[in-house]
Amino acid sequence: MKILFVVPRIDKASTRYRVLQYISYMEKEGMVVQVVVSPRTIRAKIALWKRLAAFDLVLIQKKLFQPWESWIVRRCASRLVYDLDDAVMFKDPGSRNDGRLRRELRFKSVVKRCDLVIAGNFYLRENVLPYNRNVEILPTTVDIRRYRPKALKKKDEIIIGWIGSRVTLHYLETLKDVFEEIGRRYAYVTLKIVADDFFNCRHIRVIKKRWNNDTEIDDLHSFDIGVMPLADDVWTRGKCGFKLIQCMAVQVPVVCSPVGMNQDIIASGKNGLFAKTHLDWIEALTRLIENPELREQLGIEGRKTVLERYDLESNAKKFVRYLHDCHQMYR
Repeated sequence: MKILFVVPRIDKASTRYRVLQYISYMEKEGMVVQVVVSPRTIRAKIALWKRLAAFDLVLIQKKLFQPWESWIVRRCASRLVYDLDDAVMFKDPGSRNDGRLRRELRFKSVVKRCDLVIAGNFYLRENVLPYNRNVEILPTTVDIRRYRPKALKKKDEIIIGWIGSRVTLHYLETLKDVFEEIGRRYAYVTLKIVADDFFNCRHIRVIKKRWNNDTEIDDLHSFDIGVMPLADDVWTRGKCGFKLIQCMAVQVPVVCSPVGMNQDIIASGKNGLFAKTHLDWIEALTRLIENPELREQLGIEGRKTVLERYDLESNAKKFVRYLHDCHQMYR
């Protein structure tokens, strides 16, 4: 079976974790895979459309086309799959582009024409179902062989860590007052931001580390506590909790907002902690800072959760099966 993945960008996290890391598993099953970045010029689009018929299945990763483009892609592709791990049907509150109605129209246009939609969580699935009943859930996963657990050792400094990008940094910045208070209470606590943009604090030391794929695991290992704050809106409810999964995979305890898929991943008090208000965040971080045994316990349980539900290998089998079944179905 020949498969073409059409992705928004090669360096995008969703491309790495929902497309590229599955390719070796697909090739073991005899699939021939090609990956292309969605073209922008009309000439490049026409060239791509002419190629689609040569593939048994075309998977569009998160990209929203104009309705007339979706119609052409549907006409040219033998089997069409759409994959999403964000609430692309809604406007990102941090984005200045695309009005809400236009985005919803594009989303409806593409998913209703697909033979299969693969959603990263139940919330996304519910938003697809009005337009397409053939929806499977596949969470964003990590290769547990790469995400090895961190070595537990005594040290004088405790690092609260966050990994992400400038697109989501504003969620972390909403906790600036929390970090300032933690810094006033505990001189040995540091905030580490692994991203492509940063902010400063007055009362807590901030380590600013540019994200790099080669050092990503080492950066996660440097965390003693991982955090994932979110606002609660239609966009964030579609998030797949990947920052949590990354930290939990390397046995780092986490504190997060009880929003969207975070509530599916975390059983508060067992494999992580929830925090809603600033007071909640201060209390949760204080508990973990002052209690190394709790940090170790939550870290161990967090990794167990990832092994059971978010490991690459078991989910790769599902992914391959979904694509095989789609290829075999009659339109």
